[in-house]
Amino acid sequence: MSERAPRCFGYARASTKKQIDSPDTQKENLRKYANLLNLGDVTFFVDAATSGKICWDQRDAGRELFKQLRAGDHVILPKLDRAFRKLSDCVLVLEKFERMGIRLHIVNLMGGAIDLSSSMGRFLIHILAAFAELERAFISERTKDGLAKRKARNIIHTRHPGYGFRWKKVQIDGKWTKVRERDDDERNVMRSIVSWRMQDQPLSWDEIRNHLMYNLKIKTKDGGPWNLERIRRACKAELMLQLQEQRGNR
Repeated sequence: MSERAPRCFGYARASTKKQIDSPDTQKENLRKYANLLNLGDVTFFVDAATSGKICWDQRDAGRELFKQLRAGDHVILPKLDRAFRKLSDCVLVLEKFERMGIRLHIVNLMGGAIDLSSSMGRFLIHILAAFAELERAFISERTKDGLAKRKARNIIHTRHPGYGFRWKKVQIDGKWTKVRERDDDERNVMRSIVSWRMQDQPLSWDEIRNHLMYNLKIKTKDGGPWNLERIRRACKAELMLQLQEQRGNR
């Protein structure tokens, strides 16, 4: 009985739909790499708009890929971070691949199958994964620090300014940016929602929505309709703002 020929699988992932290094671009690079090494036809597994925080074998396409793998198969990755975000995840998968006899290729690491059975091969991957995890930690820290500084200066740091506020475009240090300011129109609506909920015969959330949309014909500040979740959040935000104002007046 003849041995089964090894198969070639390519895996691609994009964190968002707008990511420059799209799955199609990754697939094309994987296909070129497979042709260069005569690995045969490539079967692709793609996780689009999927966070790297999810373990590789827990993603939709990743899970299906792992089900298909057999001894001797080749798995090609465009980059190490397409599969791993944590060193611990990397170690577990590499140990599994070594036991199964899977040959792992990473295109941007100068190509070639990494010998997972050798101490040097495992050491190289562990070091690269550790550096990648450290780099992501630094990026996360810088992002959080930058957002905290912008928030402290009331400069735009998130898409939504918060209920009762809006973004205003101003010039700071010669650069145009957005700062948060009070939105009195929205605050008036929020106060009304609270009063309707706290009156002797309180209105239901549905009644409030219908009253805003059909009787008062009031839209949200971005021009959309009021939904129940937004009304609940506006009510909660107004109560929190009133509490903060009361504390500030003491």
